[in-house]
Amino acid sequence: MVPQTTAHRATPTGSSDPTAHPNPAPAPAAVVARGLALHGERGVVYGPVDLDVPADGLTVVQGPQGAGRSSLLLTLAGRMVPDTGSSLTVLGRSLPRERDRVQREAAVAGFAGIDELDDSVTVGEVVRERLAWLAPWYRRVPRVDQRTFTTLARPVFGERPLPRVTSVVWDLDEVDTLLLRVTLAMAQRPRLLVVDDVDQVHDTTRRATLWSRLEAIAEAGTTVVASVASLDEVARTAWRTPVTRVTLATGPHAVPATDAA
Repeated sequence: MVPQTTAHRATPTGSSDPTAHPNPAPAPAAVVARGLALHGERGVVYGPVDLDVPADGLTVVQGPQGAGRSSLLLTLAGRMVPDTGSSLTVLGRSLPRERDRVQREAAVAGFAGIDELDDSVTVGEVVRERLAWLAPWYRRVPRVDQRTFTTLARPVFGERPLPRVTSVVWDLDEVDTLLLRVTLAMAQRPRLLVVDDVDQVHDTTRRATLWSRLEAIAEAGTTVVASVASLDEVARTAWRTPVTRVTLATGPHAVPATDAA
């Protein structure tokens, strides 16, 4: 039998005092799922999953390779359809019935084969292509200069130095590449941002920079759901505010769901 997976609220690392955030008012749910599951030709992809993801917060989905992390996130963003009988509401919309509306309000970043960048083009060209995609068909999108890019990217990069618009994507490091993909996603002005495979930033210390920026995006009012393979990622990361942890226990390498809060 596949174990049920549920969401848990984790307190910030380094704060062992449960009264540090006394009786906070529960945030409204951006995602409510009951018995959410997906099966494919080879069996279970993920689930069943029960989720209550608070709005305007950061949720970290932990699970080993094959646990269905990417598929779960794409389902929440309205890009995949779960099994019949699953109950899923995202941003107040019932899925899959209101997929089109959710897709307009949910953006994706970090997904292999979906938002990967062409290494041979410049940052400015990538951004211009994204803005052209989002603009009405009749509107010409001009060349992106450094000022335009700064306006778009500063809320994502924070105080981190921004790449030059003339920089080739190939020359960017792992952190800047993923932050650029998040910037392109945020150009959609989504209410929900899902970010896959945070492990593509391989170094733990540098990955902390990315988590900090995703926290900032959530604190600014966008619900963020991000996935990572490390099962102890939440426990060993220094969070500024409580995060919601989802540990998947599905797929060919299933492990029991644990509560590390």
